[in-house]
Amino acid sequence: MTPANVPEASVTEAISEDLAHQAVRLTELHIDRAYLSSHLVRKRSDDLKVHCKAWPVRDGKHFHKQAFLLDWERETIRCPAKQEMPFVPGGVVHFPTEICAHCPLKARCTTSSKGRSVSIHPDEALFIELRERQQTPEGRAKLRERVAVEHTLAHVGQWQGRRARYRYRELRKNLFDLRRCAVVHNLHVLARSQALSPELQTVA
Repeated sequence: MTPANVPEASVTEAISEDLAHQAVRLTELHIDRAYLSSHLVRKRSDDLKVHCKAWPVRDGKHFHKQAFLLDWERETIRCPAKQEMPFVPGGVVHFPTEICAHCPLKARCTTSSKGRSVSIHPDEALFIELRERQQTPEGRAKLRERVAVEHTLAHVGQWQGRRARYRYRELRKNLFDLRRCAVVHNLHVLARSQALSPELQTVA
């Protein structure tokens, strides 16, 4: 729970404190893209799996970034015309003006007179991993697991409402109200599971 003008990813610090208090160890993160900048992702261990829908690749008049091949071992980027340049995560690669000016693929690559440039996000390797994973049946199945979570949040939102209640004007009180609604939702789930239980129907 955070104020409305605070980035969503900032809440993960409080989540980590709650997890540490409960002695819970994370093995998977099922998140949306707003949380890719969180410390849980940036400072994750090698055994923590991140499941998130990748940024969409939009086709346009020019080559998109995915048309450029990144070699992470050599730290080089290769353009569709086979020209290579070194890169660093978080930096911008500028292909030489003189090479781009005479490239037969220039019309499909850039309109800049200074040559093509490509930005490399600090988490570019993770973005590529997410994009490749969601192309597989297993990856798409993992993404669908989050649907149940979204349904739960929608139910809680229906009970709690989209705005803070007038009598809950502090963050702590709003967190209490959210947890109260979450408990009510869990009780509903428990009641439905008991009603549908074959063992209980037999006893009845």
